[in-house]
Amino acid sequence: MSSRIVLRRRAPLLWAALIVAIGLLLGGLMLVPLARSDPAAHGRLVGQPALSLDAVDLDERAWSIEDGRGKLTWINFWATWCPPCRTEMPMMQRLSEQYGDRLLILGVNWAEERSTVEDFVERYAIDYPILLDPTLDNFYRWSPQFGLPRHYFVDARGIVVGEILGELPPAEMTQLLDELLGPQ
Repeated sequence: MSSRIVLRRRAPLLWAALIVAIGLLLGGLMLVPLARSDPAAHGRLVGQPALSLDAVDLDERAWSIEDGRGKLTWINFWATWCPPCRTEMPMMQRLSEQYGDRLLILGVNWAEERSTVEDFVERYAIDYPILLDPTLDNFYRWSPQFGLPRHYFVDARGIVVGEILGELPPAEMTQLLDELLGPQ
């Protein structure tokens, strides 16, 4: 058998092996961000100055990202129809009370009717600021993709130090705030 025939037979196998090797390498590289120890330190905004946030609360008070200067600001995009949002908010209320002036939680509602939001806030006894985002301008500025809940943590200097898509279990909330603020 000539060497040309042997090479032709092996070429498809070599290409297949090369493709598999590249796939494994790329797959491994995709897992690197998941291996970080800080659960909040992922996302496209981490390390960047906080984006603008301008909205009014249920009492018509205007809020902006500047209201959080000097403390940790937790921006939570949520909706009443979102099961994880409903699960998280009572613990967020407790943490708001526990951390006091060191933490500002801003709950930004996802374009629901004011009356729906007011009923929810009353039922769950939420007293941290609940902001209305009827046009979703704030949501899409912070998060170009759909998905609730979304959590952003902005430090006292106005830098995003955490970005989490999805539900935050109570233990992770506490751990995260302890890491960002120190024990209460």
